[in-house]
Amino acid sequence: MCPTAESSSKSLRRRWRILGQVQGVGFRPFVYRLAHQFELGGYVRNDARGVTVEAQGSAVQLKRFSRALDAERPPLALIDHVLVEELPPAAGPCPVRFQIRESNDGAAAELADDSGRAGVTVDSAVCSACLKEMSDPGDRCYRYGLTNCTDCGPRYTIIDRVPYDRRNTTMLGFPMCEDCRAEYTDPSDRRYHAQPIACHDCGPSVELVDPRGAPLPGDPITSCAALLAGSKIVAIKGLGGFHLAVRADDERAVARLRRGKRRDGKPFALMSRSVEVAGGLVRLGGQAASLLGSAAAPIVLAPRRPGVAVAASVAPDNHRLGVMLPYTPIHHLLFTELDPAIGALVMTSANPSGEPLTINNDEAISRISGLCDAILWHDRPIRRRVDDSVYLDTGSGDPLPLRRARGLVPASLPLPVGGDVPGLCVGGELKNTVALVRDGRAVLSQHLGDLSYTPVFEHFTETIADLARLFDVQPKWIAHDLHPMYLGTSHAKALAKTLDIQLIGVQHHHAHAASVMAEHGETGPVLAVVCDGVGYGTDGTSWGGELLLADLTSFKRLAHLRPISLAGGDAAAHDTRRCGLALLHQVYGDDFVDHPAAITLVKDPDERRVLAGMLVRGINCTTSTATGRYFDGVASLIGLSIHNAFEAQAAMRVETAAYRCEMPMSRGALFHIAGGDPGTIDLSALIGAIVAGRACGVPAEALAALFHDQLAWALSDAVQDASRRLGVETVALSGGVFCNQRLTDCLTGRLSAGGLRVLVHGKVPANDGGLALGQAAVAAAQLAKAHNRKAGA
Repeated sequence: MCPTAESSSKSLRRRWRILGQVQGVGFRPFVYRLAHQFELGGYVRNDARGVTVEAQGSAVQLKRFSRALDAERPPLALIDHVLVEELPPAAGPCPVRFQIRESNDGAAAELADDSGRAGVTVDSAVCSACLKEMSDPGDRCYRYGLTNCTDCGPRYTIIDRVPYDRRNTTMLGFPMCEDCRAEYTDPSDRRYHAQPIACHDCGPSVELVDPRGAPLPGDPITSCAALLAGSKIVAIKGLGGFHLAVRADDERAVARLRRGKRRDGKPFALMSRSVEVAGGLVRLGGQAASLLGSAAAPIVLAPRRPGVAVAASVAPDNHRLGVMLPYTPIHHLLFTELDPAIGALVMTSANPSGEPLTINNDEAISRISGLCDAILWHDRPIRRRVDDSVYLDTGSGDPLPLRRARGLVPASLPLPVGGDVPGLCVGGELKNTVALVRDGRAVLSQHLGDLSYTPVFEHFTETIADLARLFDVQPKWIAHDLHPMYLGTSHAKALAKTLDIQLIGVQHHHAHAASVMAEHGETGPVLAVVCDGVGYGTDGTSWGGELLLADLTSFKRLAHLRPISLAGGDAAAHDTRRCGLALLHQVYGDDFVDHPAAITLVKDPDERRVLAGMLVRGINCTTSTATGRYFDGVASLIGLSIHNAFEAQAAMRVETAAYRCEMPMSRGALFHIAGGDPGTIDLSALIGAIVAGRACGVPAEALAALFHDQLAWALSDAVQDASRRLGVETVALSGGVFCNQRLTDCLTGRLSAGGLRVLVHGKVPANDGGLALGQAAVAAAQLAKAHNRKAGA
């Protein structure tokens, strides 16, 4: 509608260029309805950068319209930046109606600012409106397992390129029927320009097949539910890949799944039919319950309730269970068919342990058919592999991200400084993610995994190319970890040489510190406590129990845990007995080989003497200050674990034991902080007390709690001493050890009580999944500093 006659004499014309997650979220119809509400003329359209809006009307109308653009935006829309330009009013007759124009794939010549590219929207859980239609026998979407609208469904996992239009997605091969097209072209409809729109008549179909791909008789959902009820294992295709599902209350079935996946000990996730059922399995904090039911619908780890009907093999030796809610229409249909007594299913990624997700139907037959009894699939192609996101429920605090993937990527995060020069960050070796830098923001990839597995490394290289193409980024620099043996570092060097661009090495723990700083928009300086399992230090040794004075461009090592010598180097990360021997050697000296604790730890005398000889003579040993290795050593000394079947398994057992401690031991300080440059945090007295306590029959739970409490005390004292000396009152906690809630809570409590401000993670993981963001923050800040220095010269 034209501006009113009363206001048309003072008509103004304005252009908004909106960057962010604004495609595929119903933003254009939202703008269209607003424009009609405020009686404006003009248009809205997608382009390769985001959304462009031009509107003409009175100053009052345009002001109200502009305010509503942000305040009333669709639920999935995220606005990163808005560029506003005043234009001369359109000559001639006023436009009859505000229009939604076709997308513009290329650069619109009339745009004054050529920076920026469109954001790509995250995948989201099916919305309540779609669920209501799906359960209504009179609705055309009744029981359609792939229904969606502008408020929900696949986005990142189906897009080929921007702008986000059907022709640029994996839905290209499914022409719309008349009913779907009518909804798609109606600006007042919830499915207006919902690119994956589909129905029984025109869309992808759901099918149940045997492991060889032969169709099974009957309704696919009903038949699949019957198989699951009978304790069969079924592979189910979701948004970003296949899951393997089985009844969570059947020990034999879960154990069979564990054997098939070759997954020793690592917990399985559960999918609960409702948040009420989930709350009956675990103790959910208020924020965690809301997170479960959010559009991201992640897995949430929370303390299990006693006596729940969950097989022991789901999460052995762990006080937590990982739960999530159904997030696709297929999931909801299955739970509708299942007996209400079956409240939860194991729902784990359908791939052999350590390998990337399975995403297409041919892959399912070749890779996972031996792991399941049937496959429930559909024929909507998945463009990229995206696993489930994972959060830790911290109780009263904000949930902590442990894995950033479906529902969260590829949403970008702002960088505190710089970021105008496009670049690539390759992350770490474990729990790898990569990041692109553009327009002052970091675009993080989904969780990729351990690069030492060849299929994961191939996925890593494919993801880099895919993201660069999707976001139209041509990097001018590459940031990498300093470890010379990391595959990501080797790839960064080779790629930089090919592209003839700058390489920027970022020390591992500096990147950890910078990641939490970037989350909070901090530039430093901060006192960073970085605790993890391994990170290559500037002196060529393994670090991991660090106190740093850091800003975004540099750091100084202030203190660290007393180094231990690890027989066989990296072998100690798996054989935790070697970590226990290292601690015994530190406490008792070269005669430790005959100590009762060493004899208990390594019963074979010949093996024990060989390992002891390596430590005494320093043969084939590496030096480490890693907190993770201290946890491994304590786990072995108190009888909890002598082998890590997966990363941090022993440390998780120590945390679980501490969680179960009913009467923590009250002791004075069992540590010593020695001055120096850097200083040393010596836990020898603590280790001696733990060994003595074990010999006297003190329960492992009490000793585990003692280790947590004393470690937190020691770290806190070191930080507070540094704060007094340096006048820095902000502390940043990062590194995989701070996925341990008990340690984090104890340390933050001590630091806060001492008047210090503590920064913890809330947007990216504290583990190596956050390294790419830290590398981005450091590299961007260093480049900005170099540019400013050059400009001022």
